[in-house]
Amino acid sequence: MRPSARVDFNNVFSIIEWLISQWWVWAIVGVIVLFVIIVWLLPGSKVKADERFSTTDREANEIALGFLQIVNLPSGHWNDPTASILGDREKKVLVDQWGVHTRQDWLDNIERLVTVRRRREMWVLYLAVRAQLAEQLGRVPKAKEWLNAIVAEGGDKRDARTFVTSIEYTEGLIRKRVGKDIVTPDLFVKTLDGYAFGQAVGMTTWGVALGHGDVDEARAIIHRINTEARPEFSSWADFGLSYNVGRVMHWSDGSVDEKSFEKFEGSNDFQAAASAKRNGPWATLSWSL
Repeated sequence: MRPSARVDFNNVFSIIEWLISQWWVWAIVGVIVLFVIIVWLLPGSKVKADERFSTTDREANEIALGFLQIVNLPSGHWNDPTASILGDREKKVLVDQWGVHTRQDWLDNIERLVTVRRRREMWVLYLAVRAQLAEQLGRVPKAKEWLNAIVAEGGDKRDARTFVTSIEYTEGLIRKRVGKDIVTPDLFVKTLDGYAFGQAVGMTTWGVALGHGDVDEARAIIHRINTEARPEFSSWADFGLSYNVGRVMHWSDGSVDEKSFEKFEGSNDFQAAASAKRNGPWATLSWSL
């Protein structure tokens, strides 16, 4: 066996010669580079649907409201009202996390998500000020304009600044990752209710898997959720932005930074849902029922 080359760490040329001779190092580097190139070049994975259920009718359109929650868990294909891929372990986690031990617990959770939702009164007021200002200006308000308007309404400037900064930071990153063709520059968050509405649809399908209801009842509940949700948003993109920003804001407690955004954002699922090339249902199903 050929002895390993000796390296003189006081000699730059000796170090370079030693590095060149270490073929295994370059093999590892080559594999890593190849992996990065493949990931960069390959398109995003296609959205899969359950062949047992429709992807084009009203029922498909309504359950698509829960796309981001259903695929995030994941509990099944986006059009599956039975959450069929939930195993015993996942079911136990859901029961413990959401407290859905009984049928009534399940119904109460859905009711809470559809009505009370994960709302914070001050956040609702701040967003209402933004929406009103946008209507007056005929465009998306700038951060300073929005903050000044909140203060003029009696809001606490320090608290409002944290909220405004977090919302705009999250919106900007989601727009960049999902694409400006989907989250257009004129689109902005007016409500964070999208997160709770998406969860409500997901919760409805989980209840079927847990044995608290059947498919027909789940369809009826999902229809009701859609009746409540659709008037609040203008499009799938509007809803998706609300869901994702709402999710990040909720779990970061309203103070978003790079770490919390990376932990809680769902831009890839959002992009998949809205992409025709990836068979996303939001790309083909009408927002209007």
